[in-house]
Amino acid sequence: MSQFQCEIVRQKRKTLGLYVKHRWVEVRVPMRASKRDVETFIATHRDWIEERLIAEAQRHKNRLRIEHGGKILYKARELTIEFRDNRKERVIIEDKTFVIQGHKLTPAKARTIVEKYLQSKAKEYIVPRATGLAQHLGVDKNITDIRFRKTKTKWGHCTSKGVLQYNWLIMLAPNSVIDYMISHEVCHLKHMDHSKRFWSLVDSVCPNSDRFIDWLREHEHRLYF
Repeated sequence: MSQFQCEIVRQKRKTLGLYVKHRWVEVRVPMRASKRDVETFIATHRDWIEERLIAEAQRHKNRLRIEHGGKILYKARELTIEFRDNRKERVIIEDKTFVIQGHKLTPAKARTIVEKYLQSKAKEYIVPRATGLAQHLGVDKNITDIRFRKTKTKWGHCTSKGVLQYNWLIMLAPNSVIDYMISHEVCHLKHMDHSKRFWSLVDSVCPNSDRFIDWLREHEHRLYF
């Protein structure tokens, strides 16, 4: 039986919950849960925990690393990363190669070039499509700002004040997935929840949205760096 480390987090909650990440398990328990209850809960779910740890280890192994010769999932295609020496810093997509161009490239420098490239592409692609969809739905006046930020857990966010925020890493995903994220956040301008009305509106502008959600769940670990 394999060993794994658990962190016990006591919270104001009624049930016990498990959260598994690479090499790490967090057990969230009620404030007054006994040590025996926690140990029994972990033992009961040990098989599930071990399966999740194996899956997370594989995801960690396949995560994106910006390095020469590495692999990058770009628009649902696996491309080979190539560092190419040049005074001009830019990203070029050539057939099956993701070229990062710059002078005396290091992984850190290449990473910065890719970040700027994706941020630029995000503004260029997402802003006009988000504002256009908002106009179509009659909620364009509700938008106060469109921002881009790399976050650890969210691909998009809409605040009650009308700020649309998108994770610029989404530009590595297929355009259909990007369009789903645009639709999701713009629809929140009309329904600030995940009610049936909200999902009905999402599906009216982005049919079969479940397939795009599933794509992200399966591949999102390969988009983060």
